[in-house]
Amino acid sequence: MSDQITLQAPSQSVDWGLPLFLTKENKYLAGFLTAVVATVLYLSSNHFHIFEPQLLPMSATDRMVPFVPETVWIYLSEYFFFIAVFVLCKDMANANKYLYSFIALQTVSVFIFWIWPTTYPRELFPLNAAEMDSLTYRAFSHLRVADSPANCCPSLHVSSVYLSAFIYLDDQKKKFPFFFIWGTLIALSTLTTKQHYLVDVACGFTMAVLFYWIFHRYIPYRPRLGAQANR
Repeated sequence: MSDQITLQAPSQSVDWGLPLFLTKENKYLAGFLTAVVATVLYLSSNHFHIFEPQLLPMSATDRMVPFVPETVWIYLSEYFFFIAVFVLCKDMANANKYLYSFIALQTVSVFIFWIWPTTYPRELFPLNAAEMDSLTYRAFSHLRVADSPANCCPSLHVSSVYLSAFIYLDDQKKKFPFFFIWGTLIALSTLTTKQHYLVDVACGFTMAVLFYWIFHRYIPYRPRLGAQANR
């Protein structure tokens, strides 16, 4: 594939489309700024509520799944997951679509959290220092302080990892099973750490599919002059 994005011929051009702004040169700065924006959006709705967060009904699965504090490490591996996905994505057009979809997903989810805040009854699952190693206890305690039990449905933890894994349906497809399995383990850990309800996981997965389809299959894109599409 050529290393240079070329403009479409007039007969193939589209009347509208999002610009492919991401290049090999600005990829990591754009990724860092996206992470900052996503964090600010999430924490703002997580700690400051317009309406009182509401509990959701516990399903039979929610009651059946055990509380396994050690799986917090799988839960926290999400941050390494995002870094790996973004670094290993070499197709700049695909990376552009990913950033657009990721920012849109965060924005829409946070809007839902503002107008319909939900919360989880963590007090039913207290952390017991005597029943876990000290490192796990400290990591889990810090998580619960930094991340309030609000922002439950849809689970951004789930939707973000699946949306990220889906980019390998379009590029370097051999990597998809690895990231999909890793993402699924992270999604399941939201249940065993008692961070989310089952319905949050289902809604998160649905959101990931929806935003992948919109930004990777439906919306057209316009290459910009001089932009690089290095693989």
